[in-house]
Formats: sequence, C-alpha cells, structure tokens
Amino acid sequence: MRGPREIRRVPDAAPPPAGVAMATARGAEMAEAGSRAACSSPAGRERGPYLAACRACGVCPASCLLPGPRGPALLLRHRGVGPRVRALALSLMANTSVVSLDLADNWLLGEGAAAIAEMLKENHSISAVDLSDNKMGIEGAKAISAMLLENTTVVVLRLSGNEFDDHAAKYLADAITANSKVEVLDLSYNKFGHKAGEALGAAIAENIGLKELKISWNHLHSEGAVALAKGVGANVFLKVLDVSYNGFGNSGAAALGEALRANNVLEELNVSNNRISVEGALRLAVGLRENKTLKILRMIRNPMQNEGCCGLLKALQANSGTGMEILDLPVSVTAGGRGRGGKKLSV
Repeated sequence: MRGPREIRRVPDAAPPPAGVAMATARGAEMAEAGSRAACSSPAGRERGPYLAACRACGVCPASCLLPGPRGPALLLRHRGVGPRVRALALSLMANTSVVSLDLADNWLLGEGAAAIAEMLKENHSISAVDLSDNKMGIEGAKAISAMLLENTTVVVLRLSGNEFDDHAAKYLADAITANSKVEVLDLSYNKFGHKAGEALGAAIAENIGLKELKISWNHLHSEGAVALAKGVGANVFLKVLDVSYNGFGNSGAAALGEALRANNVLEELNVSNNRISVEGALRLAVGLRENKTLKILRMIRNPMQNEGCCGLLKALQANSGTGMEILDLPVSVTAGGRGRGGKKLSV
C-alpha cells in the first residue's frame, strides 16, 4: 500500500512589482475614460435621445438608426420606419444637426404624418423634408397643413403619392395661402380633381413664397384646371410649374394662355400629356405672343398635330422679346393625329 501523499504548501504569490501595478491601474483608468468618451461622443449623444424615445414609446430601436444620425442628411426611405416613427420624431425635436429628412416610402399613414408634423413644429433646423409615398390621406394632410401654419424653416417639401384627394386639398390650400417659407412643393401622384384645382388655384394666387410647384399625375381637368391656371396667372413668385399628366384639355390650355399673358415671372412650364388638341395649342399660343419670361415649355404627348405646333412656333416668332430657350413639342404625328414622342427645339 502506498503511504499518504506528501502535502506541499504552495507559497502565496508574490505581489507584482510596483511598476506593473501602476500600469494595471492606469489601464483601468484609461478604459473607464474611454467608455465615458464614447458615451459623450457626437454619435453617442445623438443615439441617446433616440434610445430614450424608444423606451418611452415601447418600441424596439431601428437598426438603421442605432449608430445615430450622421451628417446633415438623414436618409431613411424604404426602411419600414412606420411603426417606430413616433420615437424617431421625439428624438429629432431638439436635434440641431439634421437639416434634411427623407422618410419616403415608409408606410407612415396619417398617424405617422402627425408625429412628424408635431416634431417639425418644434424643430428649427430641418429645412428639407420628403414624405412621399406614405399613404397619409386626409389625416396626414390635416397634420402637415397645421404644421405649415407654424413652421418657418422648411423650404423644400415633397408630398407626392400620398392619396390626397379633393378633401385633403382644402387643408393644403389653407397652408399654401398662409405659408411664405416653402419654396419647393411636390404634390404629384395624388388624387386631386377639379374641386382641388379650385382650392389650390385660389391658394396659389395668394401665395408669396413658392418658386417651384409640381402637381403632375393628378386628375385636374375642366373647371379645376382653369382655376389652377388662373391662380398661376395671379402669382408673382412661381418660377417652375409642372402640371403634366393631368387632363387640362383645351379649356385648361386656354386658361394657361391667359395666365402667360399676365404672368411675368414663370420660367418653366410642363403641360405634357394633357389632351391638348390643335384648338388648345393655338389658344395657349396667344399667351406666348406676349410673354417675356418663359424659358422652357414642354408639351409632348398632346394631340395638337402639326397645325398646333406651327401655331406655337409662329407665336414665338412674332414675339421679339421672348425668353424661350427650350421648346419640347410632339413633332412626330401618327395618321390618327395623336402625338408620338417629342423633340426639343432650341429657340
């Protein structure tokens, strides 16, 4: 049998040399300082309010926002922010670094639009906002319009593809009438009809800030188109107007002709694909005989035939003071008289 094992006592480890101990302590201090610095870094400071807002709203933070906003432009289109937009809005209320906010195609709906609108009432740094393709509807129009009555910093506002109809146009018209800060407004790809044209036309006549208005791909025709054109005639600030892909027809073209006679500010007009025939083209040409400021006119995909095109060219020829530089006409015509394509002519 083996005897009992010899028990050996391991001596206590010797304390580290003084230099090593100092280095270890210094390393811990540096690590702690680094952690504090990370929390106080610009990204950390911007991430903090967002995380706090997420906790307050009871939602999970969006991974695309966890690094914190970087630079003056916050690009979040196609990110599915919809359910978490309230937290984002809360975090941006006091933000002073973001000047451009792009939330296009995020399914914000009316509720999300209201959250962003409330934020823009408080935020005094964001000047460009894109809320296109968010199905905001009437509730969204109400919220955005109420915001525009208070906000004085937004200069560029894009609201295309939001299912705004004639009812929504009433709220937007009130905002356009009162707001003098927005210079670029995009209302394309909505559902505006002739009632909307009447409301928006009256608002445009009173507006003193808009320089560019895009309202293409709507349902503006008959009385609505005429009313909108009259509003343009009375406006003295608008420089760019895009009403392409509507239904202006000959009556709308005639109203635009009258507007061009009175307006001495508009520089670019797009009336492509508006069912303007020979009659409408000739009546629009009446305005071109006197207008001095229009530089670009686009009229492709209108069944105005060669006669209508020639009428426009003759009107410009008769106007010695015309400022026209680019004329885009449907010069290729089928046997049925429908415009096919177009050609740019330098005048």
